[in-house]
Amino acid sequence: MEDKEVTVYSSRTETLGFFFRQIWKYRNLILVFAQRDLKVKYAQTFIGLGWTVLQPLTALFIYTFFFGFLLNWKTDGIDYPVYVLSGLLGWNYFSYIVNSGAFGIQESAHLIKKIYFPKSIIPLSKTLTALVELGISLLLLVLLLIYFGQSLSWKIIFLPLVLLYNTVCGLCLVFWISVLATKKRDVLHLVPFLMYFGIWFSPVFFGSDLLPEQYKFVLDFNPMANVVELWRWSLFDFGAFKWIWVINLFIVMLFFMSGLYFYNRKESKLTDYL
Repeated sequence: MEDKEVTVYSSRTETLGFFFRQIWKYRNLILVFAQRDLKVKYAQTFIGLGWTVLQPLTALFIYTFFFGFLLNWKTDGIDYPVYVLSGLLGWNYFSYIVNSGAFGIQESAHLIKKIYFPKSIIPLSKTLTALVELGISLLLLVLLLIYFGQSLSWKIIFLPLVLLYNTVCGLCLVFWISVLATKKRDVLHLVPFLMYFGIWFSPVFFGSDLLPEQYKFVLDFNPMANVVELWRWSLFDFGAFKWIWVINLFIVMLFFMSGLYFYNRKESKLTDYL
């Protein structure tokens, strides 16, 4: 007789390892959802993926004009446009994961009601889409580096770890926002405000030297400020390495793992507000 795979559903508490096995089992869906998101996002648009370049380019122009030209903010060792774009890389990647991941359940409501799959697949697919847009933005950074004659540091070998830190920050927030939204949907309405005000607490377009000495600790204990600084440190050897970055990474990883666990535990409740 031919062996058939049997899926058993029970009320017992599942382990985190079980959730990872489920994600691996449905891993192909991550690619399918990411392809769907890219097609839907740029369908019936005139310039298509060109919007991925236009968006950071517009932000770069605005920040450079107001803060670099009018206010004449300086960045030691890096041309201001390069400084801003290198900060926007990490922030835009994080912002896309949080914005799309937090509302991903609602966007995929029609699929969730028809078939079963681990709901954590949805934010993971958003991460893959965000990686595509990040890659395009990196090409824009390369052009800026050529124009300004800015060289890269050998510390670029640490960039995969920085990208991992960046990804975990975004997914950690997505998982916890989604878990809290099962009881209070108001949390979802806070997401745009978090993204709007969060950039002002991360050195994307300003340097940490602009803050008074007694307030610089805010950047040290802000994981996304760490990520933005790590992008520049790995690309250009900009600034000194801080061990607080490593400590915060372990703290964020702890929240990420616990968030993933509770996110999967509350799968049924995640769909209650669809």
